[in-house]
Amino acid sequence: MLYMRVATVALIYALLTIPVAAQEQGFGLTLTLRPGYGGAYRLGEWFPVIVEVANDGRDLRGMLEWSFPGSPGQPVFRHEIDLPRGSRKRVTLDVFAQGFARNGQVRLIENGNVVLEQIIGIDAVEIDRFLVLVVGSDPTLLTSLSAMSVSGTSGTVVRHVSPDDLPSQPLVLRGVNAIFIHDVDTAALSMDQRAALRDWVHLGGQLVVGGGINGERAAAGLADMLPVETTRTLDQGDLSLLEQLTGAPPAPATGPVLAVRPRSGAEALPVDAPLIYRSRLGSGVVVFSAFDLGLLRGWSAEPRLWSRVLQPVPLFIPGFDARVNQISMMQDALRLPAIQLPSATMLAVFLMVYILAAGPVNYLALRRLRRLEWAWVTIPLTVAVFTVGVFLAGFGLRGGQAQLLQVAIVQGSEGEPRGVATAYLALFSPIRGSYTLRFPANHLVSETRGFDDFTARPVLATSDDTGVTVPDLLVDVASVRTLVAEGPTMPPVQVQSMVRLDGADPQGEVRNVGSVTLEQAIVVHQGRYLELGTLAPGARAAFDFNGPRGSFPFGVAIGDDRVFNRRQILFRLFNSSSRIAPLSGRSPLDEEGIYVLGWGASSTLPVEMNGRTAAQEGLTLFVIRLRTT
Repeated sequence: MLYMRVATVALIYALLTIPVAAQEQGFGLTLTLRPGYGGAYRLGEWFPVIVEVANDGRDLRGMLEWSFPGSPGQPVFRHEIDLPRGSRKRVTLDVFAQGFARNGQVRLIENGNVVLEQIIGIDAVEIDRFLVLVVGSDPTLLTSLSAMSVSGTSGTVVRHVSPDDLPSQPLVLRGVNAIFIHDVDTAALSMDQRAALRDWVHLGGQLVVGGGINGERAAAGLADMLPVETTRTLDQGDLSLLEQLTGAPPAPATGPVLAVRPRSGAEALPVDAPLIYRSRLGSGVVVFSAFDLGLLRGWSAEPRLWSRVLQPVPLFIPGFDARVNQISMMQDALRLPAIQLPSATMLAVFLMVYILAAGPVNYLALRRLRRLEWAWVTIPLTVAVFTVGVFLAGFGLRGGQAQLLQVAIVQGSEGEPRGVATAYLALFSPIRGSYTLRFPANHLVSETRGFDDFTARPVLATSDDTGVTVPDLLVDVASVRTLVAEGPTMPPVQVQSMVRLDGADPQGEVRNVGSVTLEQAIVVHQGRYLELGTLAPGARAAFDFNGPRGSFPFGVAIGDDRVFNRRQILFRLFNSSSRIAPLSGRSPLDEEGIYVLGWGASSTLPVEMNGRTAAQEGLTLFVIRLRTT
């Protein structure tokens, strides 16, 4: 009997394990994951998940799905993938976590069936920690910076990635504070990777490029961003001068230094014998060290050196509250008549007419006709007529077509053709129905709940090589669903400025050199603003902060239009909750910067709805940082 029991258990175990083995090996599939930045991710921010799939079995077409197991309520992300027999494919899933998660899971799904799955550990980086990314082949370089103290943060996290894994989407880099590039031929980076680095710096990132023997290679693909022009000359430099920045003599005291020519506006460190150059680029900073970043390995003062060079930068992130806290700006900004409740006066008039019609008027009419017994017919008929009337009136107010409305925030820098757009979209439906929305490629789409719509099924955005689709978006009767789409853009508004910083307060002139009118434009600096008025293409306006100015954003006197409350948009955006870390400052805008804000009366992001280009009623807020160096 014991033998039979053992044999039975063994048989059951074998039967149970056969499907698992088939699932993992029978299809000839292998899967490799590299999530985040060396396994780390920033809470609330987009991060990349690199998936490499090899198919040595049959042809397969399905979906890659990323989720956070054991973390209910977290978003799910999908990407369509086609895997012919013998193919090897690399896919980057752009994802984010609303809250803390220890693990991520990737599943390969075909026709609703899970073909392959893998769970991997991930490390969360809190929003008040300084995240440093080291790009290169040396996994031990700059690990000492984990002891670096940066003002306004609670600590530093250092992670290493290869150049191939550097994202090509600037918003996927936004969770990183600083990137060090060492011994990398940046000319070999793709155009998208280099453009993403440039956009990321303009948004507030800090880029450090190492020099020395391989400095020319490291600078090759980023030459237009650097504070210096590199040469091919190497000298034996005196590194002991770094003691002026750290208070401790470096080891070694000498080393190969790449000769450079500083550009206008570059800051030299140390001042008298520079080894490091730093300059502003948009809201961020670009640094070039003339020496090799690996020379100072093991120097106890290395963290102190880079804490002197790197600075805390406030980040303006218009979509952060929407993604993480599920706060919909559209709920306060949208003034769509179809979703407004009727006024108390209108309700009172309707009830009065209804009561009079069903009561006294009906009774007097029947008594005049001497047919009081007809009341059992006329009263229900009156109720039915008013019910149908209310339905038709409501349908007429709501309209018969779905409406897509958009408020976009476009961030840019003076002289830069590229910018970043964050588009809030509200889909209103007069009837209960499902809609399919399609967004351009390289955009990050998420849902933000609002209008008390917490019962609808979550959005499941699916990306492919040509765009992002939100299928079967269910909208209830006379309800609104809201989404946020973020991605790079080419702003139609461009400005040129002449800024003078001779005194305590800046003054100067702004000219609109773009193709569209900038409505209700203002210039903002250190929580104060001045009105510029409406700037048509080619128009210019002067400003002087030495004179009277108002408080920003609460003192801004701005007109609203029929659909959007512009004042509420400013209040929602420009407060401390719009940034990723609690750095000092009265608003998410860098207090050292000067910004032009203005409005455009059109949408920015094209969207398809049910296979056709959707007509949108839109509004765009342009936030452009002026060049001051």
